[in-house]
Amino acid sequence: MKNEFDFSRAPEPPPTRDVRRIVAIVLTLIGMAALLFFEIGKPVLSEDATLQSLYTMTATRGIGGIVFLAILVYLGYRVMNPLQKPFGKALLFCLPAALVVVNNMPILSMIWGDAYFVHGEPWYILWFALECFAIGLFEETAFRGVALLLIAEKRRTTKKGLFISILLSSAVFGVIHLANILAGASPGAVFLQIGYSFLIGAMCSVVLLKTGNLWLCVILHAVYDFSGNLMPTLGAGTWWDIPTVIFTAVLAVCTTVFYVVAFIRLDPQETERLYPPKNSQDNVNAT
Repeated sequence: MKNEFDFSRAPEPPPTRDVRRIVAIVLTLIGMAALLFFEIGKPVLSEDATLQSLYTMTATRGIGGIVFLAILVYLGYRVMNPLQKPFGKALLFCLPAALVVVNNMPILSMIWGDAYFVHGEPWYILWFALECFAIGLFEETAFRGVALLLIAEKRRTTKKGLFISILLSSAVFGVIHLANILAGASPGAVFLQIGYSFLIGAMCSVVLLKTGNLWLCVILHAVYDFSGNLMPTLGAGTWWDIPTVIFTAVLAVCTTVFYVVAFIRLDPQETERLYPPKNSQDNVNAT
């Protein structure tokens, strides 16, 4: 079967082991120091409670994302080129996922006035968008960039191994949201969040394995969070109506079928391009 994603032109060799190690250590130390500053110092960045939450979340999740990017640099996984070729085909492959994440916004409710802004000022919306990007960066680098690829590293030669890797990494991603109960969220809402986090994680996993582009996963994740949490965070009202529920259900089924078929057609050999050359990987494992 012909592979629509032609990676015959291999990317430039990754940096040497020593360079990767230095970059990873420096970025990790900076990230840890910054996280300690926020956790221990608890700086007040705004007297406005909403902005304070936005600033803090953006900073901490962004720092966490930088730390996991450092880990990816050290591991040498080749998923961080934002213009990984063939970029146009990769965008088309992400189109169904893009429809899902955009549809997470209560568009009809906003049009009909059932959902409305409480903080609709551009400054609030901008910082909320930055927060969503920071969360997407942190969670995708951690769970797709590192966890998925680490789990799949010894299993990637078979489709069954890749399937197990997707299930395991997506399950961990979903279950980690149990921590939201400690933050005061209701158990019902948290278990619902675990379910759709698992599905979004599985979808992004297929996107990464097929396109080799982690940044597409980051953007999809960020837009999903922005669309779904914009009104609950900065607005009020009713998010869901019957037409939206019906359209969402149909779209979810169609998208699921698309990515299941895409995974079935995936040749495990395609995943080799995501990892450093054998000799480079041996050097990393020897450290």
